Amino acid sequence: MKKITLLTLIAVLISSCMPQDGQIPQSPLLSTLERKSGLIAYIGIDGNLYVSDQAGGKKAQLTQDATDPTSQPAEFSSYQLPTWSTDGNRLAFMGLSGTSDEATARILVANIETDAVDEIFSSKTEYPFYMLWSPDDSNISFLTTSASGQSLILQRVSAAGGGESTIIDTGSPYYWSWAPDGHVLITHSGGAENSTAPEHVAFIRLQDADIIETGLDLTPASFQAPAWSPDGNLIVLTRSEGDKNEVILTDDTGQYLKTLGSFTVNTGFGWSSDSKKVAFIDGMQTMQAGVIGELNVVDTETDKKVSTGENVVAFFWSPDGKKIAYFVPFVNTPEGSSADQSNGQLFLQLSMLDVETGESKELFTYRPTQQFSSILPYFDQYHQSNTIWSPDNNNLVLSFLDTEGNPGIAVVAASGQLEPRLLAEGYLAFWSWK
Repeated sequence: MKKITLLTLIAVLISSCMPQDGQIPQSPLLSTLERKSGLIAYIGIDGNLYVSDQAGGKKAQLTQDATDPTSQPAEFSSYQLPTWSTDGNRLAFMGLSGTSDEATARILVANIETDAVDEIFSSKTEYPFYMLWSPDDSNISFLTTSASGQSLILQRVSAAGGGESTIIDTGSPYYWSWAPDGHVLITHSGGAENSTAPEHVAFIRLQDADIIETGLDLTPASFQAPAWSPDGNLIVLTRSEGDKNEVILTDDTGQYLKTLGSFTVNTGFGWSSDSKKVAFIDGMQTMQAGVIGELNVVDTETDKKVSTGENVVAFFWSPDGKKIAYFVPFVNTPEGSSADQSNGQLFLQLSMLDVETGESKELFTYRPTQQFSSILPYFDQYHQSNTIWSPDNNNLVLSFLDTEGNPGIAVVAASGQLEPRLLAEGYLAFWSWK
């Protein structure tokens, strides 16, 4: 005990004397001695799903039969999108296996304590691609493509298995947010070029076997996912008011309360855990999906606002609501290439915003894996289902490519005062909520 206390004290003293932008090399002992918080689920280099703590301990392999993601065999098996239950005891993930002519899509749930893995959904015609646990962890809501490919289907299924899935709604595109009571959703759907359904925002109430939809009298400005506050009292939406695009606050019935800010082209937003602040991006460019622009944070009670002044493409609130990890994208064109060539490599600058002081600090610049890059345009929906933060607010998990293009999972100190630490080779990772 005295040795651990001494090492901790030395680390604190060294970090307090560091320049703000300095980083201490990781000690091999640090991952062993530091307090563990939650678990990390990741897709390994072999395509299988693994779970471990931040030091690589308590490692468990949840699947065994994935095919090499870099190969193209006649028959394949792959796993995607690990999604934690809110209590951190179960992990849902998607599987796809078969051939290019016929494949079976599945949703599976692993019990972390018992190592049991149960299949709760299976289909050869509908392919899940996004999941969101209900607030009480009893159900999983998920989106699938329809057989025709013309629309998306929102369904739910019992997380315990043993029952059929229930279709809730259809539309393209489709986004939703759960009320904390788990019985009501606020949805934003329709409006796609190939969709016959007009764009609309609605409440969907799930009452036993009944599904009741109530549309809102609202002309939304360009956004994707609505966001219900964690305490259940408020909702963030958008509206087109004259020549202004506004981020607005409503009560839990959809009644307008106040305007939080305006944006230029489009926006994406997310709540702090204490339901007191909303962060949103002022999108400056027309995009097929996603948003890029200045990050703003608004206190819903005092209207105090802080901004980053950088072109942000995605962000994730810390669990305690005091900081925001955000990503600034840029393209690095290889030497000797002209600036207008399309062979540039995407890099992300991970920065940290202190929402009280408004101060930002750059932590880490890296190349993301394709699997992580693909969620960035939809971060406002993923913000509600997945997190890169450790439950104790001290670390983040990143999915990166090294200088040779090899995929890896790294643990990064939120303080920015330690160099990133390699956890494992892999493609995509998320931290548990608890």
